[in-house]
Amino acid sequence: MEDVLKSLAEARPPVPEVDAARMERDLARIVTLPRERPVRKQFVRRFAPLAVVAAVIALVVVALPAPPQPVQPAAPTPWWRVLRQQSSLMVVGEPAKPYVVRFGSKTDQWQAGNREIAVVQKDGEVKPYSRDDDAAWEAAGRPEVVPQLGGSRSVRIGPMAPAVQESYVSGLSLTSAYWERLESFDDLPADPAGMRAKLQPEEKGAYELADLVMAVMIANVRDDQRRGGFELLKSLDGARYLDHVRLPNGGEGVGVAIPAPPQFQFSGVETWFVINPGTGKPVLKRNVLTTPQHGLPVNTPISEEQYFLLERTNVEPVLPLGVPVNGKVESPIIER
Repeated sequence: MEDVLKSLAEARPPVPEVDAARMERDLARIVTLPRERPVRKQFVRRFAPLAVVAAVIALVVVALPAPPQPVQPAAPTPWWRVLRQQSSLMVVGEPAKPYVVRFGSKTDQWQAGNREIAVVQKDGEVKPYSRDDDAAWEAAGRPEVVPQLGGSRSVRIGPMAPAVQESYVSGLSLTSAYWERLESFDDLPADPAGMRAKLQPEEKGAYELADLVMAVMIANVRDDQRRGGFELLKSLDGARYLDHVRLPNGGEGVGVAIPAPPQFQFSGVETWFVINPGTGKPVLKRNVLTTPQHGLPVNTPISEEQYFLLERTNVEPVLPLGVPVNGKVESPIIER
């Protein structure tokens, strides 16, 4: 047995020589290699903070009540605005030396729903009508207050004070000498026959009906209703068509003339209602003399309304500064 072990010991291979320099190089290379991390661990470590923040946000969103829907403001009710320039003539002074004065002013009227606002006597003034009338006023001593001819009141010469009037009404009022109120213009027929039946439930004279139709055409109605109103005016007894009417601004319009009742100091009067043929909107309402009176020739306008604006607008009414709403209206016609 000892011989066998001795033989095996003598038979083992020789120990290889150690290359110390090579071992140092390999060790240095192994030490400097980057350490690898498992992909899963790198992902978790990088995105774990973001995941926590997202979870918190999700919990807050779930816990909070749903935000209320924003309330949409109601659309403002559009105003119907009528801006008109008004003028009228009056004979004043002593009976032996009368002369004529002219009243001139603007009225700015706004209506929305049942609310009405009007600025009256805007830019208003009373002054002698013509050069001859101005000379007669000078000869009388330029009085500030003069008596009406044939009347019980007096007239103040000079500027008018503006006033603001506000009212709340039910239904729709028509600005007319024969004042009428409708619940709505929507059901007002556009055909002349239907409109006549609606506006004339009781028998009215031709001029009374004509005045109501003119008021309808100035109001906030549809274009077809205005056209129907104009056709109705043309069909009334005593009406005649005016194909060329010279306007104060130099333009021309078409209109209807109809005999009018006497007006205070004047008889023999005819009303002209003139529209823009392109738009169908009224531009002028004029009362003219059919006979010479008080030194005034035929066709002299003794009263007139020019319509500068007939429009829908969302702009709030523009009121004069320092003028109280529903304050006293200082009329130029006063008690004698």
